[in-house]
Amino acid sequence: MSADNKPPFRPPGPGNDPPGAVPIEDGPHEAVLIEDGPPEDGLTAPRNIKLTLAYDGTGLRGWQRQSAGAGTTVQGLLEEALARVCGHRVTVHGSGRTDAGVHARAQTASFLTRSRRTAKEIAAGGNSLLPPAVVVLAAEEVPPDFNARFSAKGKTYAYVFSTSPLRDPFSLNRAWRVGPKIDWEAVGAALPFLLGEQDFSAFQSVGSETLSPVRTMTEASLSHGDNHLTAVRLTGSGFLRHMVRTAAGTLWLVGRGKMPPEAVGDVIASRDRSKAGPVAPPQGLYLEKVYY
Repeated sequence: MSADNKPPFRPPGPGNDPPGAVPIEDGPHEAVLIEDGPPEDGLTAPRNIKLTLAYDGTGLRGWQRQSAGAGTTVQGLLEEALARVCGHRVTVHGSGRTDAGVHARAQTASFLTRSRRTAKEIAAGGNSLLPPAVVVLAAEEVPPDFNARFSAKGKTYAYVFSTSPLRDPFSLNRAWRVGPKIDWEAVGAALPFLLGEQDFSAFQSVGSETLSPVRTMTEASLSHGDNHLTAVRLTGSGFLRHMVRTAAGTLWLVGRGKMPPEAVGDVIASRDRSKAGPVAPPQGLYLEKVYY
């Protein structure tokens, strides 16, 4: 639970690639159409490609593809770029759906292709077509039964708070500014109540559809970084819709002295959404890692 052995928060950007990522050379910044060979030159059996992505969710409408005119999404941008690189339409499956304004340091996606291009060539071509806010960090060919969503065993999310006494234009879209009056010792005391296998209905958005609200949390920790930024990291087998942001809103109440640390356990046990804190704003949430 201690913050001492946790690295400081690092926003998406150069030099902040996840461990084990294979560097990919960016192509030119302007869109370049990469022509594939004629259909008969393609492979008969499709290959399965796994991508690791980072993106700044500011200005994006989240992960999931939207109908025409509904806004720009990560999935939509990626499918458009990969279709031009591979020479055919592709359907990209993400490990999960991030909401509008949410960021990712290591989102995972997979798709099938009959293109003969190597995984590295596909990634480099995709990067030449994607906007600066979205980048392919690594690419590899994986077994046919791999699926970025259904093969995932767990995830780590970070929620970042800014305690800057003044408005900080550099963290405006990267953290939730809560001001300096936060009792982080109390927040740390509340974290153990999030651990273990529990029914997290109290942290789930009202009206969400899921087979089971039971999830297992294996890590809950604090990490204090520079520029008045503090991250709460949660690692678990899976997450319900708005679960991390509601947990962050509940911990904010604890930090402000509006709820004692032990009450977090009571909130979870109640399975009552109305007893939990508010849904924290999206700009503070980062998908940090997906485990397979």
